[in-house]
Amino acid sequence: MLHSTTSLVTSAPCRSGSVSPTTTRSPRGAVRARRTATAGSVVTDYRSHVHVTAGLSSVASSSSSSHVRLSTVAVASLFSSSTASPGRRPTAGRYTTRRQALDGNGGAAPPLSVNTETGNDGTKKTKTPTPDEPVPSPPLRVAAGIAAVGCIESGYLAYEKLTGGSVTCPLDGCQTALSSSYSTLGGVPLSAYGAAAYGLVAALAWWGAGMADQEDEVDAYARARVLVFLAGAGLAGVSSYLLYVLAGPLGGAECVYCLTSAAISFTLFSIGFSGLSPRETGRVAPAAVALFAVTVLSLSLVLGGAEDGKANINTLTLAYTPLSIEAKSTQYSRQVAAHLRATGAKMYGAFWCSHCIDQKETFGAGTEIPYVECFPSGWEKGTAMAPACAAANVTGFPTWVMGDGTRFEGERTLEELAKASGMVGQLDAASMAADFMAK
Repeated sequence: MLHSTTSLVTSAPCRSGSVSPTTTRSPRGAVRARRTATAGSVVTDYRSHVHVTAGLSSVASSSSSSHVRLSTVAVASLFSSSTASPGRRPTAGRYTTRRQALDGNGGAAPPLSVNTETGNDGTKKTKTPTPDEPVPSPPLRVAAGIAAVGCIESGYLAYEKLTGGSVTCPLDGCQTALSSSYSTLGGVPLSAYGAAAYGLVAALAWWGAGMADQEDEVDAYARARVLVFLAGAGLAGVSSYLLYVLAGPLGGAECVYCLTSAAISFTLFSIGFSGLSPRETGRVAPAAVALFAVTVLSLSLVLGGAEDGKANINTLTLAYTPLSIEAKSTQYSRQVAAHLRATGAKMYGAFWCSHCIDQKETFGAGTEIPYVECFPSGWEKGTAMAPACAAANVTGFPTWVMGDGTRFEGERTLEELAKASGMVGQLDAASMAADFMAK
């Protein structure tokens, strides 16, 4: 009877997951012992790594999917190292190979940064975030207020030009500039176009200012800032050409309104420029330069094209010429003129003033108007006004000064002059019939 005897002789304590090199067994017993030792090693090492696995699982529950893969690979690697046994192929090798096929990352833990992009050659590159460009915050409400002032000023000049009035000006150059051929375009006062332009800029700037703090209106706010800048460039072009006209063709005429309008235009241009970011400046600057150049060139052709044959004001001399009145006078106009003389009223004017001519036409030919000529010896640059006009502090033509000191600048109707001078009563039937027949 054959039997097998297993002799276990150990010279050292057994280690978990291994068999002592001095242990001797029968072939079949050796296999059973190796299996038992492997199972025990798995249980022992699994218990020793339970805390590691739990820690990695907690990380996976609070991280992205890339961290989940990292935990899985780490656990598999630890587990496989403890279950390896002599004579068998490690299971971790098969698991790692399968994860390599899935991850395509050589089995390594995926990168923790998700700010990557894949290039054309298939390589992954880390993107460098571009910092957001700060959004400029120009004082658009201030620009709207300044443009509104320009609109009021230009509107006042346009009104006086259309109604035949005379603007109030502390300098002598205002009437010269506003009565020149440069002051109209297509029969419309140039100041009327200016009033419309300033009004549009004021509305645009106010609209843009309302979107400054609205995050959902970033694009509209950017467009508003660009449009304010371009509008300022156009206004600066107009003012630049008009300053040239004052200094050149008009011989350095000192026009307070013209200089004020130029200051407003350049201020709006500066505010618009301050409202552009560096990137917007590079994109819009060529258009602004082109707009400025086209504006100056267009005005020089439209306003200055017909001035080639005109004498420069520096050498211009006007000889005094009495005005001839074509309109017929009436009984009422003669009575008003007589009452004005009786009450000490005076009309101060200049022979070259078109508004003065229109005022005299209101009275008609043959009417003795209490008129004072301010340039009885003619006019040229530097000629002083007559002493009577200087004493009355005349700044525009025509100027009415009533007997009680009341002043009116610009043309006035007969009814307005009669009321201002204190004239009362109505014409009789004969006078009214004479007036009707005269018409």
